[in-house]
Amino acid sequence: MRSASARGSWLRDFDWTLTGLVVMISLTGLFQIYSSTINTPFHQAYAQHAVWLVLGLALFLVASYVDYHRGIAVSLVFWAGGILLLIAVLVFTEPVNGARRWLPTPLGFSIQVSECMKVVLVLIVAKHCSKYATMTSRLRDFATIGLLFFAPFLLVAMQPDLSTALSLVPLLGMALLLSTIRMKHILGAFLVVVLLMPLGWANLKPYQKDRITGFMDPGGAPRSTGYQILQSRIAVGSGGISGQGFVQGSQTQLRFLPTPHTDFILASFAEERGFIGIAIVLGLYYALLMRIVQAGQSAADAEGTLIAMSVAALLLFHIVVNVGMVANKVPVTGLPLPLMSYGGSSLLAFMTMLGLVNNVRLSRFVN
Repeated sequence: MRSASARGSWLRDFDWTLTGLVVMISLTGLFQIYSSTINTPFHQAYAQHAVWLVLGLALFLVASYVDYHRGIAVSLVFWAGGILLLIAVLVFTEPVNGARRWLPTPLGFSIQVSECMKVVLVLIVAKHCSKYATMTSRLRDFATIGLLFFAPFLLVAMQPDLSTALSLVPLLGMALLLSTIRMKHILGAFLVVVLLMPLGWANLKPYQKDRITGFMDPGGAPRSTGYQILQSRIAVGSGGISGQGFVQGSQTQLRFLPTPHTDFILASFAEERGFIGIAIVLGLYYALLMRIVQAGQSAADAEGTLIAMSVAALLLFHIVVNVGMVANKVPVTGLPLPLMSYGGSSLLAFMTMLGLVNNVRLSRFVN
């Protein structure tokens, strides 16, 4: 619980720079969602996203104010609840396009539980790895954290949603990086992963294999696996230096660019705002990442450092993969661009995590 004096100085110590960056990126995404869907059946998407954005900002404020140690203390309860919900997704929901990823709620909307688990795992990392930041650890010390990660990873991969499952890996990687695990254990784990790769490839769905092989030569299948990549490249290239203008992108408005408000929102934005717009947006993301890292460096304890750096790792992974996908440097994965892409579950999850980062910064001033 924060002291009365700490609560009184909350507004003064609040990280307004972090908040400003979050709001600017989110509003940029909201306007781009409007632009890219105005002439499509999804023209109401921006209104729904605006509601999610308001809810996300509310979660950001709540996560900023409630002491993050409380969340860490009950993280195992959240984890158990999340695992049960992931099982419910697999058992009780009907597949959509061959996948089970959404859990309906009594309020009439659905949630993507895998996105919520990212917040939980950030707290799990802080709970179980903080003591290893200052002491030499043994391999068996990481058995618990490994199991806590493997269970949601497996359940999410079974949906199937391999891209979201893989996005959990940076959290575990950051936990290991900031802990004093011995190098031989890291090399051993890496060797195990390499040996299991053929087995993993054999168990991929056909469309997942096509995505991996298709990005290497999108021109070889311009009407199937290469279509999204080729249209994305055309959209980005047609933007030039300053772009075609708001609601003026030809590939987007003529519906050649698939999912311009979700996976390929950056391609749509590049078409309208050009190189200058992309440079500004990526600059905002860079400033946000540096602000998060700064919060981790100045945290009052190891738990705070792990929270901030885990969020930074997850955010960076999403940005790199999404940008790489648009630029045809990585396979089309379906990972959203944080804070910009349409999607309530992802937006709310990242807003909550960024609120935790702000909380870590605020806790520096608590005696």
